[in-house]
Amino acid sequence: MDIVVIGSGIGGLTAAALLAKTGLQVLVLEQHDRAGGYAHGFKRKKYTFDAGVHLTSGCGMQGFAGGQIIRKVLQAVESYEQLEFVKVNPFAVVSVGGLSVELPTSINALVEQLGDLFPHERQGLQDLLRLCLQLAEQVAKADDVIASNDLAKMNLELNLLFKYRRSTLADIWGSYIREPQLQSIFAALWPYLGLPPEKVSFVYWASMLMGYVEDGAYYCKGGFQGLANALVNGLKQAGGKIRFKCQVTRISVSDSQVQGVFLASGEFIATNTVISNADMLLTVKKLVGESYFPKRYLSRLQNMRPSISIFVVYIATNLDVVQAGAHHEAFYYDELDHEVNYNNSVQGNLSWMSITIPTLVDDSLAPKGEHIVMLTVLADFEQTSHWSPEKAAYIEKMLDFADKKIAGLKAHTVFIEAGSPATLQRYTLNHKGAAYGWDVSPKQVGANRAANKAPIAGLYFAGHWTTPGGGIYGVSYSGVQTAQKVLGLQQQKELWDLCAK
Repeated sequence: MDIVVIGSGIGGLTAAALLAKTGLQVLVLEQHDRAGGYAHGFKRKKYTFDAGVHLTSGCGMQGFAGGQIIRKVLQAVESYEQLEFVKVNPFAVVSVGGLSVELPTSINALVEQLGDLFPHERQGLQDLLRLCLQLAEQVAKADDVIASNDLAKMNLELNLLFKYRRSTLADIWGSYIREPQLQSIFAALWPYLGLPPEKVSFVYWASMLMGYVEDGAYYCKGGFQGLANALVNGLKQAGGKIRFKCQVTRISVSDSQVQGVFLASGEFIATNTVISNADMLLTVKKLVGESYFPKRYLSRLQNMRPSISIFVVYIATNLDVVQAGAHHEAFYYDELDHEVNYNNSVQGNLSWMSITIPTLVDDSLAPKGEHIVMLTVLADFEQTSHWSPEKAAYIEKMLDFADKKIAGLKAHTVFIEAGSPATLQRYTLNHKGAAYGWDVSPKQVGANRAANKAPIAGLYFAGHWTTPGGGIYGVSYSGVQTAQKVLGLQQQKELWDLCAK
């Protein structure tokens, strides 16, 4: 094969489908029985659940300059028309400090909504959101600008990116908004990145937020397994292949050059180019072997911090959730201070939860009169030495919390299942069930994250362990970057043009 991709998460599938579209022979190897990684879906009885994805951005025709990456990828591999993306507006509801607030799409609408509640903060909020938009646009074009090797152009067009690259969200927001309750509402989506305002990269935060505010928030009708399947279809239409229940046990390297991969069955597949969409530590330490990597590279990985994991409870209910005042995506916080909420998660205490009800935007996921509900919290893999015996008590604790927010939910639950950090690790082989690869702190995003190209000829990475970072949008962008690197293309436009040919 020209290319072998290990793992079929969205990052790996994006790279695979794009490279196949350019005429290369591509094979994806997946150890699970379906594609998608954290974006995969599953069915239980009459219900269809998403494993972990609630929403994504970048699927529409309009948005900020350089955005809409998922739509561009799907169009490039001729799979966009296979999907229906449902626009979700407001994209979230936040309940904190006795106040419940809808977050609508568009900067103007968001300023109006929050400005009416905090009139003295209106101008500062608008300025902060405009800054986030400028940053998101600079991030989107950063690779192309840097590839020009024009220092003056970089300093001019990426000035904000350079200025804020070491900043956290909490480092910046105080210069624009000072009301603690507004800060708490503004930062309410922090669980999407796994770090509170005091720790999360402001640059990565700005890109994520603008994805929903300006690019739009979308749900994939039928569940996000459909997004993975559309990428697989794009891969196959271009002549690529995917094999399931095929675990790679070793990447063969000789003279600092990839030679192929060995499967658990003993089969050897020859290739000079491997893209690992698998866990980076697993790839380096076990699939390749540390002896093949420079000591400086290993030392850098050793000092990087993996992200926290999640605990998800999957519910089917016959409760009238609309009457109960529920929403598609809602964040409930008992504490105003998100660092307290984060620390509670690490310690296994509940002071917040996101409650997602996809059937409010797609009623095909459950029988008429019923809804599916996802209760999600961040959870540290090492909270307990064994998750299995703790699971039932954790589910009960989360149900009790959710029932206080949506009255009657617990009594009207007709199906329940859960996934712990150990579940995430088992199905995806991600280190300790890491939900976002490496933490998206200022020290671990952008150029500070592990590069798409490894220091071994023919070895590349795609997904949330490499640049730019986690989330469906982030790993999609990662797949695009990796495809460019494999093909030796400097500009993103060159990739779209090559696919179009």
